[in-house]
Amino acid sequence: MYVATGRGNSVAVIDGEQLTLLTLIPVGQRPWGIALTPDGRKLYTANGLSNDITVVDTSTNKVIATVKVGDGPWGIAI
Repeated sequence: MYVATGRGNSVAVIDGEQLTLLTLIPVGQRPWGIALTPDGRKLYTANGLSNDITVVDTSTNKVIATVKVGDGPWGIAI
């Protein structure tokens, strides 16, 4: 599972069966909204205070891009 941490400035990757934290992925400031692509290969986060969107490769849990957007993005639509 992927969970936006808000003030934690990261996305938590959680094992859904064991309910344990696998890793934290640092993203922009205050990730409010997240979405997976239909194939599950990329995760997008809307980072409200840094005014950007982070793109994460879910096979490696690494940030592959950061895109500047308008003020206060709060959600993602795919």
